[in-house]
Amino acid sequence: MKRNVVGVEIERLIQLLSRLPGLGPRSARRAALHLVKNREKLMRPLGAALADVLDKVSECGICGNVVK
Repeated sequence: MKRNVVGVEIERLIQLLSRLPGLGPRSARRAALHLVKNREKLMRPLGAALADVLDKVSECGICGNVVK
């Protein structure tokens, strides 16, 4: 199977997505390409949600639970 050549940005996105539980390299590639093709509907809101969680949510140092 011939591998499509994509830019370094998409390869980085694929590598990061493949670190998520349940996503291997092939699933991560499909997810990344789907996000790129649907950037206004999916990628921008996902990026905003990730940035929001990064700023406002943390992990409890005692129990490990997610806290706001």
